[in-house]
Amino acid sequence: MSPAPDIHRTAADWFARKRSGAMTVTEAAELEAWLTVDAEHRMALESVELMWAASGAIRSEPAVLGIREEALKSRPRWRTPLTGAIAAGLAALVVTGAVVTARPDLNTGPRTFSTSAGQTSTFTLPDGSKVTLDEGSVLRASESAHRRNLELVRGRAFFRVAKDPSRPFVVAARGRTVTAVGTAFDVNLQGAGVKVTLLEGKVKVDAPVAGPTALAPRHLQSTEMTAGSQLLAPDNGSWRVAKIDASQEVSWAAGQMVFTGRSLEEVAEELNRHSDKKVVIADASVGRAVISGSFDSGDVEGFVRAVEGYGLARVDQETQDRIELTAP
Repeated sequence: MSPAPDIHRTAADWFARKRSGAMTVTEAAELEAWLTVDAEHRMALESVELMWAASGAIRSEPAVLGIREEALKSRPRWRTPLTGAIAAGLAALVVTGAVVTARPDLNTGPRTFSTSAGQTSTFTLPDGSKVTLDEGSVLRASESAHRRNLELVRGRAFFRVAKDPSRPFVVAARGRTVTAVGTAFDVNLQGAGVKVTLLEGKVKVDAPVAGPTALAPRHLQSTEMTAGSQLLAPDNGSWRVAKIDASQEVSWAAGQMVFTGRSLEEVAEELNRHSDKKVVIADASVGRAVISGSFDSGDVEGFVRAVEGYGLARVDQETQDRIELTAP
């Protein structure tokens, strides 16, 4: 059941006061009291906030402008020109029904995105954000008027977030939430923990933490990250944030894998995840050798040519689905 029109008009007045930046402490208390009287009041205010953010061209329609002018003539004395204009515009949109029709696409049901073994895919979300899923990953996404909600169920994802300050972009991952507005970051579910790498902008990572005893209240652990940093958040242990080369860390999302001073064993493991043909390192001493370089995602043969060229290893055996490396 939708709120009555007069409730919408009152909600429009309150929204105008809030948006003007001139709301007093007393008015803020009056607003809170009005919201607690009836659940329909809060629903009406949320509807008006959604309508104003989404209306766009609707506010310039001739019919809306005419109603706005009439509303401006009869605005209460307390309003400044700015608040009066906002409220009048809202009143016009309420009368024309824009509260209901402005952005029907904001509320989207849950959608699931996934990739199979060896597959990396990029998807565009309804808000324009882009997400790249690493192989074997699963992501659930939904949107509302006030939040963009995602859950990384399995694997790894790189997010390039469309800016929308009114609706935070929130990624849940194994009990943590990563909140952003417009930024680019990577979330990786690895082992018994979560790794967050921030390429651009800022994000906030939160997680509920149990008290020292079963009866102690839970509290919230929070960390704010800046570009070029990485958070390691193990399931059991302290969080650690360090400065890193974020562009190197998230290069996989662009189909590249960049390694600096990494062991052959680590590089082979990363490349194998994106290739049907696997590199097998039979000699432990070979696996500990260090290499730096850039390879196409899953390009195990290019990797093998490089390590042979550097004299770090040689091919001992090769079949259709595996290449075995041993000491040179």
